[in-house]
This record gives sequence, C-alpha cells and structure tokens, in this order.
Amino acid sequence: MNTERLAESNSSTHPHTAERLTAPAPTPLHDALRVLALLVSQRRLLMWSVILSAVLSAGISWFFLPNWYAATVNALPPRRTGSVLDGLSGSISSTLKDFGLTKLSGGKVDGYSHLVILQSRRMQDTLIQLFQLAKLYDIDSTKQTDLRKELDEHLSIAQETEGNYTVTAWHTDPHEAARMANKVIELGNLFANEIFQAEARANRQLLERRFKTDEQNLFQARDSLLKFSKKYKLYSPLDQAKAAASALADLRVQRYKQELATEMYATTYGANDPATQAQRKLLANLQAQEERAFSQPGLAGEFAIGNVGSDVALEYMRLYTDVEVFTKIKTLLLPMMEQAVQDEQRMMPALYVLDPAVAPDKKDRPKRSLIVLGTTFGTFVLVALYIVLRERWLSLRERYRAIVAEQQVL
Repeated sequence: MNTERLAESNSSTHPHTAERLTAPAPTPLHDALRVLALLVSQRRLLMWSVILSAVLSAGISWFFLPNWYAATVNALPPRRTGSVLDGLSGSISSTLKDFGLTKLSGGKVDGYSHLVILQSRRMQDTLIQLFQLAKLYDIDSTKQTDLRKELDEHLSIAQETEGNYTVTAWHTDPHEAARMANKVIELGNLFANEIFQAEARANRQLLERRFKTDEQNLFQARDSLLKFSKKYKLYSPLDQAKAAASALADLRVQRYKQELATEMYATTYGANDPATQAQRKLLANLQAQEERAFSQPGLAGEFAIGNVGSDVALEYMRLYTDVEVFTKIKTLLLPMMEQAVQDEQRMMPALYVLDPAVAPDKKDRPKRSLIVLGTTFGTFVLVALYIVLRERWLSLRERYRAIVAEQQVL
C-alpha cells in the first residue's frame, strides 16, 4: 500500500520520470521522420547555404582555375631494329642442326620498352627547361622534385596493348600542349639514337679487336701450313681430311660466333643478366660438342682428330683446319664490321608518329559543372549534419538539466 502511494507521489511530482517509464521505444521510421521534419524546419538555412556554396564554387572555379587543354600524339615503334647483335644471334641457329644442337636455345630477348626513355628523368628535366614549366606551375625553379611531380600530373605516357605509344600533354595554351606532346616523341627519338649509337660503337670496337686477333691467327696458321707442306712435300689434303677439316671448321666458327654473341650480350645487358647466362650455357654446349668432335672417333673416320701423333696426314689436316677456321671467321667479321660502322653513323627514329598532336579546340579540365555540383552536395550534407547534431546536442542538454533538477528536488 505504501509502495503504491510512493509511486503515485513520484508520478505526480515528476512527470518526466513517468514519461520515460511509459514512452514507447523510437523506431527507425520515427527517427527518419524526425530528421526530415527538422530539416524542413531549417530549410532556409539549408537553402541559403547551398546557394552561397554554389555561387562561391562557380566564382572560384571560373576566375581562379585556369583552363587546361590536352593534346595527344600517337606513335608506333619500328618493326625491327636490325642491330649487329640481332644478326649474329639469328645466324647461329642455321647450322647447329648438323651437330645435334637444334634443341638448344638461349631464349628470346626483347629490347627495352621505349617507356624507359619517355618517362626518364632526363626527359622530364628537358621539358621543364624548354617550356618554362616552373612559371606555368608557379613552383620555384630550384625545386626539381616538386616540378617533376607536377609534370607527372600534366603528362601521360602509355604503351597500349596494340603496341603503339600515346603521349598526352596538358597546358593552359592549346598550341603549347600540342607542341609539348610532339616534343616528347622528338626528344625520345633523339635520346634513343644516342643510346643506339653508343651500343653500336661498343660493338664496333669489340669487332675490330676480334678481327685484328683473327688476322694474326690466320697469318700464323698459313705460315705453319706452308712450312709443314715444304718440309713433307705435302700440298694436297686427302678428301676425307678435307671434309673433316671443313666440318670441324664450321663447328669452331659457330663456337666463335657464340663467344662473340656472349660478349655482346654481356656488354649490352650485363654479365648477370638471364639472357647473358643463357648465351653462356649455349657456348658451353658448343665447346663440349667441338671437344667431342676433335677427341673422339666419328667425324674423321675411325680415328680422332686430336690424336695426330706423328702422322703427317693428320697433322696436315689440323693445320689446314686452322686456316679454314680463321678464313671463315674473317669472312664473318667483315660484313658485321661494316654494319656496325653504318649503325654508328645512321639516325633511325625509335618511334614513328602516326597521329601528330594538334591544338585542341576545347578545354579538358577543370570540369566546372562537376565542381559546382560536388561543392553544393557537400555543403548540403555538412549543413544537414550540423543541424542534426545541433538538435541532438540541445536535446541532450535539456535532458541533462532535467535530470539535475530531479536530483535537486529529491
């Protein structure tokens, strides 16, 4: 009985407590309607905030954001470079089938992508200097790192799946945008030719050294053969010896080609490159094949070429083989030296322009309509969030004051 009276007394004295005990729990629909009603009640604040943000964003984007124009150039790489190294690698496999080495391969080695040159630091620094991009980007000319980062945002270089290269440049002047895109291809061809000529120069110097050594060996082999022929009165080799000498000479020439190819790969790609290691493996197989042909019976009949002993015919065959080898090597090196000299002197474009860049007639950015719409929507969301949070804060503050008042009454 006393408990019921106490409850009635509390209900009559503290109506807020009774409301909290009897009020139903709010539903999500109820909360959504309350927020909608709150926003409708503050519609003027929302409307003026959205209008003000739209006007400010439109004014800022129109008067303070310059127009950027994009120009694109489309270029194609040549179908084949035709370097000395390519010619040497392609000529080796044609005679290997005679010696059971057709399944050996050094692997296919592709050249570097032209993106290495087009996206190089040298390319970036040259463009920054030629087009005075420090003034365009409003960046101190001594801050090269910041200038390169800004240039990366205004220069797009890509290699498409079809194999062509596209270069897109952005500039506030449409004619300068087209000139910058075309200049990238022009500079890329210039840098690529410098690299190609340096490679050809290194190959030419290597071939000249090997040619001089081969000439000395050829003179020594001819002199030894002449002395041997005079001593034993032997001036014509046997047919079997000649055939064996020619076959062994071909095998040694292939080994010599592979040695030259291995040195060129090491000079061009480095000693630890997988392609260079593959060429060394192929060279080791050629050397083993030559050793078997020289030291085991089969190529020259029932005797081994290396076991000449005091036999005059076999000694003659060995000397004759040396002359054949160095003569064929000299014949091989002469056209390669001529090609290396031509490669060093020629200027061959690395990329051929298919679609040159032209001055665009429309800006590419900024997208002012998207800026205004994004700013307006963002302002609406922020102001609506502010209204909801402000109302929530006021409600919590009133509840807190009511609880404090109840505690003081109790």
